[in-house]
Amino acid sequence: MKILVLLIAAVTLGVGFWSALAPGVDAEQRAAIPDGPVRTSYIIDGIRRRFSEKGHPTDTLKIDSATRWLNSDQTALSGIQYVTSGNLGEIWDIRATDGVFFEDRNELALTNGVVIDEHYQDARMTTQAMRLSMDQKLATGEHRVVLTGRGSRTTGSAFRVDLRTNKATLIGDVQTNYE
Repeated sequence: MKILVLLIAAVTLGVGFWSALAPGVDAEQRAAIPDGPVRTSYIIDGIRRRFSEKGHPTDTLKIDSATRWLNSDQTALSGIQYVTSGNLGEIWDIRATDGVFFEDRNELALTNGVVIDEHYQDARMTTQAMRLSMDQKLATGEHRVVLTGRGSRTTGSAFRVDLRTNKATLIGDVQTNYE
């Protein structure tokens, strides 16, 4: 019994001695929390692949980075590449420097220079910004667009591209030059 009392006293004395030597801690001190938006997730070098019901790949979205903010339904993206195919096997390759992904609509708003390549027809469209509905495979833009193909260059002030049917429609001030 005396050993138990001595052991408890030794432990108590050791804890007291340790507490006296340890640096003081201010229990009220808290880390500063910025007033700005809080990042909830961040991705570097991400790839999202979607598949059909039969298991075939339908589209691929590659990004250099993504940032999602607290209480936001938007994800900011950079270094974006979206690849999908049309009904007849056409391959669409869409690239942009920046964009925003709206997950609830499965939609991209691409900015800072957008390039759309259709490899089968060897066609390329360039524009400053556009919206891409990935479910409908529909790209629309209300900025100047340049469409180049085999021997021609067409410009317009807006466009609509149905990626399923391989149909591009240029709207407003459309001009074509042939080489």
